[in-house]
Amino acid sequence: MRILVVDDEYFAVQGILNGVNWDVLPYEEILQAGSYGQAVELLTPKPVDVVLCDIEMPDESGLELIAWVNEHWPETECIILSCHDEFDYARQAVSLNCLEYALKPVRYDRLTQMLRHAAEVVEEKRHQRTLSDYGQKYIDRISAEKKKEAPSNEGVAEKAAAYIEQHIAEELSVRSLADMAYVSSDHLTRLFKKRFGCSVSEYVYQRRMILAGELLKDENMTVTMVSGMVGYGNYSYFTDQFRRYYKMTPREYASKAKQGVSHTPRGNDAPGMPGEAEKRR
Repeated sequence: MRILVVDDEYFAVQGILNGVNWDVLPYEEILQAGSYGQAVELLTPKPVDVVLCDIEMPDESGLELIAWVNEHWPETECIILSCHDEFDYARQAVSLNCLEYALKPVRYDRLTQMLRHAAEVVEEKRHQRTLSDYGQKYIDRISAEKKKEAPSNEGVAEKAAAYIEQHIAEELSVRSLADMAYVSSDHLTRLFKKRFGCSVSEYVYQRRMILAGELLKDENMTVTMVSGMVGYGNYSYFTDQFRRYYKMTPREYASKAKQGVSHTPRGNDAPGMPGEAEKRR
């Protein structure tokens, strides 16, 4: 992880370098700049994860530097230091989405905490991006497979199923899907049972559980993350639904996945195949 410290006062920079407990922080590279121009020159070829910047500098202000960073490297987290307790400065910092706004002189133990928090935010966003990309790639793969399987004259059920795959984390109801396909809810339900052997709601449930199982195989994915990515805002409800499908909790599933144990959902209960749930109807 990389950090850029920007301050036109040499001793202020040295104080930060010597006073912060860098041993407990994950920054492998600490860059220094004494002005807006030097900072931009350092940041132009490659971004840093965190910018720690003084608000007052000889050429352009720290706020203007943060605005430049937001435009060119929006994933970088920024912390502003200022000698002035002025509301307007704080308001501008908030509008620029600065992670922290601290008044000088700031205690080095407090600054260490701020930098640790910034690193945690960077790492969490990095995990979220990785997991989101992983989930989207899985969804795209499933959609591509379904397009190959579907007839050239794609039917209403297939179109609705493709929409479900692409919007799996959103609220999906039979009525909204039917409206989108310009058919009645009852007609869409009949088409789904004929094509996939299950109701629309059961299809949505199954696809969410299959995606949840895939995501939980990633050791960086928490149950809470998975819950949100497959459309369940309630952790407890997600756990109950997951247990109904896999006969184990999400944590048990993830633990077994780490051990290399494969999992099979409920018998033949998979979208596109009549399974036990349909046989019980």
